Amino acid sequence: MSDTATGNHLARDSMQNLRNYPHHLARPFALCFVFEPANTQFIAATCLELGFTLDTALATPSESLLAVIRLQWWIDAIQDTAPAPAPLVQSLRILIKNQPELREQFVTVIGHWQSACHDDNRNSQQGWQALWHLLGRALGHIDDKAASIGVFCLSLDVPPPADIHDKAGLLALRRTAPAGRRQWLYLLACFGIYQRQGGQHHQKTHDFTLLGWHVLLWWLGLPPRHRAALADHP
Repeated sequence: MSDTATGNHLARDSMQNLRNYPHHLARPFALCFVFEPANTQFIAATCLELGFTLDTALATPSESLLAVIRLQWWIDAIQDTAPAPAPLVQSLRILIKNQPELREQFVTVIGHWQSACHDDNRNSQQGWQALWHLLGRALGHIDDKAASIGVFCLSLDVPPPADIHDKAGLLALRRTAPAGRRQWLYLLACFGIYQRQGGQHHQKTHDFTLLGWHVLLWWLGLPPRHRAALADHP
């Protein structure tokens, strides 16, 4: 998808919707894509807002059947079998119009969230792995690497992937970013390390100005220290 086809206004609006989403990781994730071209921002913000929205649909109802119904609505909306004026649905439909193969991929991703409805803990990790796979593939990265780093950023219980547990590994990820895709995966990896330096404090903090400065330093080639990450790494 070209920048012309996407439009800067679509990227701007989708990034703003992601930043405004009531989840403590929504704004940090948006920051990790702030240096990307418009088409990358649009795809990433749409996919990540979808993941957070599916998590809300999964966790909010007390009855698992209600969660299944809410998640089925998203499948119907993507397949154009239900009226859906919501901005996120419109963004998903634009993505699918430009890349028709994404329709079934999104349906498969939502299916993982539906399966989680039947788990006692309603754990959506498999859904997120599938979504990060999709996003990595759509943005030209190795999808397994995108999935492992994405899940690493979502939970403090997940250890760092082996190839980013030191500074050399992080900088290698930065250098090997595909042309035109810049450094979003590297910045996500840096954010995962950064979270572990402060534990739950960084997960709950609302000092996004400070985090913004950190992201800028990472982008310039000064990744965070790895002490906390190394402690988790065998």
